[in-house]
Amino acid sequence: MRILFVNSIQMFGGGEVWMLRTLSALQNRGHEVSLLCRPSTQLEREARAAGISVLTLKMRGDLDPVVIWKTARILRRNKIQIVLTNMDKELRFAGLAALFAPGCAVIPRRGIDYPLKNRLQYRLSYGYLADAVIANSQATKRALLRHSPWLAEGKVQVIYNGIDPCPFMAPPERDLRQEWGIPLTHRIIGFVGQLDERKGIDELLVAFAHVASSVNHVHLVLCGIGPLEDKIRQFAATNGLTDCVHLVGFHRQIPSVMQAIDCLVLPSHWEGFGIVLIEAMAAGKPCITTAISSMPEIVVDQTTGRIVPVGDSDALAEAMQQIVLDPELARRFGRCGRERVLDLFQLDTMIDRLEELFANIWNHVNRKPFQE
Repeated sequence: MRILFVNSIQMFGGGEVWMLRTLSALQNRGHEVSLLCRPSTQLEREARAAGISVLTLKMRGDLDPVVIWKTARILRRNKIQIVLTNMDKELRFAGLAALFAPGCAVIPRRGIDYPLKNRLQYRLSYGYLADAVIANSQATKRALLRHSPWLAEGKVQVIYNGIDPCPFMAPPERDLRQEWGIPLTHRIIGFVGQLDERKGIDELLVAFAHVASSVNHVHLVLCGIGPLEDKIRQFAATNGLTDCVHLVGFHRQIPSVMQAIDCLVLPSHWEGFGIVLIEAMAAGKPCITTAISSMPEIVVDQTTGRIVPVGDSDALAEAMQQIVLDPELARRFGRCGRERVLDLFQLDTMIDRLEELFANIWNHVNRKPFQE
């Protein structure tokens, strides 16, 4: 199929990682894929480096007639069959453009459990311009339908994010414990993500300080960058934790990170999907996260890890201490987590579901004129 992904975001985050991973996988299966994005963004650079065909467009207002006309021209010229959009803005202008490109189906993807607003623009865009809607979890689907009685439940299809588990199950490419100066006999609690408040960094630091006060030879490794870096350093210095709190920066070798740690903690206040959880589980590591959004659909409490209330540093510390002090429990959680990834969160499974949805929706769209 000829598939175009549309993304107007200027930052580079989890949704953009999902798009690149999915585009590459679809391309590997023989589909003609391309990406429409803003020029001079990290997404453009990463896509070109990955061998993805990239088209750029200065995307202004949702209803900008020039943007709609240029997008329609791209759809017609490239004979696009499926357009997958990333945000409400892209759905509106790409959906309108598709009206001028016969046979083109439009499918928005929702990656976070924010409800739709019961307004005319949402009724028109999701009810009329969208041929189907992809939700990344049951929690996201419930949120979409919560205040949208006009949106048919069957129009929203849940397709979980997926990863290739093989790199997380293979021997690590780098010995990060040695690079970090952490002995094999010491325990590592890991965090991977943006170092900002929505990730629950404050609670994580307080909880780790409590664990470190009662457990010997335990370390916290934070892999990522963000506005709280100085605050983390100050907290570590103030609480005598400089030797066991490690800021290791942005890291591309995530499989090696997951293999180096003993437990992953993601205490987010809100989250789209939490792809790092399934990456850690694929590496056989227990996970601790919060009872929000898609998290309880990924981590099963007391089976693959622990689910704790949002903002509860005491519960977070208890869960961390439980896993750090019980290596056999940690191994059992890790084994169950890997099995769950292989059952539900594999990249091949996700691509199978997308291919099936794309084919069904395109066939339906192209039968409409003959049925009417």
